[in-house]
Amino acid sequence: MSKCLRLMAILSSTMVLCACQTAVGPSAGWWSDIAEDRAGMVRKQLQQGVDPNAVSPEGQPAIMQAIRDGAWDVYDALARDPRTDVNATNKHQETPLMYLAVTGETRRAIVLIHRGAEVNRLGWTPLQYAASTGKLDTVKMLIASKALVNAPAPDGSTALMMAARAGSDKVVRYLLASGADASMRNLENMDAADWARLKGHDELAASLDAQTQRIIAQRDVQRKANAAARAGSSSAAANAEARTGANGGGTVDADAFVAPDGSAAASRSSASSHSRGGSGAAASSSSATSSSSGSSGWNSAPSGGWQGGGLLGDGSHGRLVPGTGGALNGAEPAAAPKVQAAPKAAPESPEPSRSGPSYFDLDRFNR
Repeated sequence: MSKCLRLMAILSSTMVLCACQTAVGPSAGWWSDIAEDRAGMVRKQLQQGVDPNAVSPEGQPAIMQAIRDGAWDVYDALARDPRTDVNATNKHQETPLMYLAVTGETRRAIVLIHRGAEVNRLGWTPLQYAASTGKLDTVKMLIASKALVNAPAPDGSTALMMAARAGSDKVVRYLLASGADASMRNLENMDAADWARLKGHDELAASLDAQTQRIIAQRDVQRKANAAARAGSSSAAANAEARTGANGGGTVDADAFVAPDGSAAASRSSASSHSRGGSGAAASSSSATSSSSGSSGWNSAPSGGWQGGGLLGDGSHGRLVPGTGGALNGAEPAAAPKVQAAPKAAPESPEPSRSGPSYFDLDRFNR
């Protein structure tokens, strides 16, 4: 019993100590120690229980402030502390991994990912940030870590657009080889080529324009192939229906047809006409018989019109062609009017507006 009591006392003391440690705030010199990269002072405070996730008056978690200040010894001390939140966000919803990506700190980014830092997230992504400053090695590492190449930012911008904005040919080529879509547009209706032009990278913009045209052409070919496949399936089904109709379904009794006036001759001639598909002299003869018997038109075309050549001349038979006015065999439907695509509108302003992420402030990281 005494051993149990002593163990409980030790556990209680440990819990109280931990509670006290988590309640400790940073000293007055904490942020200056970070700015001056005084890692020894920061480690001492961490040992005394200072929260490594303390946030600066500007809304920066300590680990992100260390990156901004280039205080890499302090960063390493904070990154090693198991209490540090590796997915902490600042007031712009940026993360430590995004800051490491934009600065090209690939090795440290790998370590942080192993600790649980998110490669893919809602909002701006580490890949977009790495691409924005042309950090090819970091881009390669993030894609190898399953980063989504075409993930859109809140304004629809992609990593490829950011690489084009930076004028980084190497990153653009690598992203395209990894599946980046040059035809994607953001909410400002700008694609990667537009971003390159915006920053004066005209040669890169022309290359991206060509890539976009190739993508559009390939999609057009695929659309036509899909439409042809669908038309072929429809034609085959129509032919099957026509053959079934011509044979009376294989079970139709001609005497079962009853003309509107009750004439057996009319009903039989009509059945004979339908069984032969309503073509040639036999169809004309049966039509005449039907008319002379007082029939109201068993061999006349339906109101939609029958076209012997099939719908749009595809060779199928017995298909209704809407809008042909009841014409028989050979009537061609009017071609649908071509719709002209609306011309692309130019951006209203030279630099699209942004809300939320401090992306355009990240030019400070270009070194």
